[in-house]
Amino acid sequence: MTQASVRIQASRQPRSVAAPHAPREDLYTGIHKALRALLCDVLVATGRMDGFDDSETAATLARVRNLIELARHHVHHENQHVHPVLEARRRGSSVHLAREHVEHEEAFERLETAVRAVERAVGMAREQAAIALYRELAIYAAQDFLHMHDEETQGNALLWQTCSEEELRSVHQAIVSSIEPELMARYVRWLIPSMTPSERVGLLTGARGSMTAPVFEGMLRMVKQHMSEQDWAKLGRAFALPA
Repeated sequence: MTQASVRIQASRQPRSVAAPHAPREDLYTGIHKALRALLCDVLVATGRMDGFDDSETAATLARVRNLIELARHHVHHENQHVHPVLEARRRGSSVHLAREHVEHEEAFERLETAVRAVERAVGMAREQAAIALYRELAIYAAQDFLHMHDEETQGNALLWQTCSEEELRSVHQAIVSSIEPELMARYVRWLIPSMTPSERVGLLTGARGSMTAPVFEGMLRMVKQHMSEQDWAKLGRAFALPA
């Protein structure tokens, strides 16, 4: 059994299933929905990749690299902006989350190595390298899903118990302000389609107030192509958008 498998097996312990419900600023759930959607999409694409098709292989590996980059930035944002707040409220409360972030960084290195192995290989050797990449990605997904659950339950519970709404909004704004526009667009592509209709309305209502009309409309055009007709119709009714 590999070390990664041991960690997964050790993680299969009873976990709390829900954080205390409250209409509070949530620093975790929205972006985690986006990352879960991205991770599942890339995992499936990698599993069905045709290693004998050079263009398909290159496009799929680019999607894996996009996932790694976004996930790595997300880890950095939490380390810089959320963990200090957790530690200020309860010393030691972020230790296990930070330790798992280190494991994520190690996983990113393994994934990048696996991506390069696929690029170097040809023929049947590429097929073998591709399945190795797929399995490495699946292990990372399993670990990350457990990690995000702990953040959304344990982390949020502590934040909601000890922080005012103003403090939580301040942390959220600090995170948003630290993200470059190009990177933000890549997050938003997964963020808005992965939300519930009410979550979308809440997010976009705030965004519309902080953006120029052309930028806001451009964002809507970008995410529309990734949403179902039903979801777009609901959003359109909420914002009186053209059909």
